[in-house]
Amino acid sequence: MVGYILIAVLFGNIGSVMLASLLLRIGSHKLQQLTKHINAFAGGTLLGAAFIGMLPNAVKLGGFQVSYAILGGILFFFLIEKVMLWRICADEHCDRHSKAGALMLMVGDSFHNFLDGIVIAAAFLHSSSFGVVVALSVFAHEIPQEVADFGVMIKSGFSKRKAVFYNLFSGFTAIIGALLAWYWGVYTQMAMPFILAVSAAGFIYIALADLIPELHRRSSFGQSFTQFLLLLAGISVIVVSILTKP
Repeated sequence: MVGYILIAVLFGNIGSVMLASLLLRIGSHKLQQLTKHINAFAGGTLLGAAFIGMLPNAVKLGGFQVSYAILGGILFFFLIEKVMLWRICADEHCDRHSKAGALMLMVGDSFHNFLDGIVIAAAFLHSSSFGVVVALSVFAHEIPQEVADFGVMIKSGFSKRKAVFYNLFSGFTAIIGALLAWYWGVYTQMAMPFILAVSAAGFIYIALADLIPELHRRSSFGQSFTQFLLLLAGISVIVVSILTKP
């Protein structure tokens, strides 16, 4: 089991860093348009994973009292966004990037990746197929974040190679979070309803507060329709992944 967890974490976090570094070869205008499309797809995967995967399982395991954990999770992510500039921000000119230096961004991203590792491990402890769904959602929403972070670091004077190294380094905190969640497996299982509820709250918060608002900037009817289709595509990927589980 731990092997599958580590592979999923490497795919979800390290894989997104590597893909984002390859996307930097694209021209800035095309990259901006592509990032909007990735935002739409990622938002769909997050909403699908939260509402179709995490929340039903949380309620099944813990009853409707997990609603308090969902509300608490939303408030928690709001607070850490304010305190740690943790925001998922696909625009390198947003407040998160303009107010924080490159190293501060790495601190926030490291904490975010640590939480991702816990979420992926908890999902695999629930079921392998559900772990794959969560890892896919993490991979999708990390790509636009990493692209924007690369832009900030390069503007701050980092070489592309050094920017990739620092982002990979922050990505490895996900492995620490995953291993801790796996090591404390009994306690993780006991807390599973609340871990799933808080994780769902985080996915919903990221999708609705950070990713989807980016789609409303200067969008024509054609762009909006494409973004809506990509949202549905992201949700559909999660639905298919859950329905086809062994």
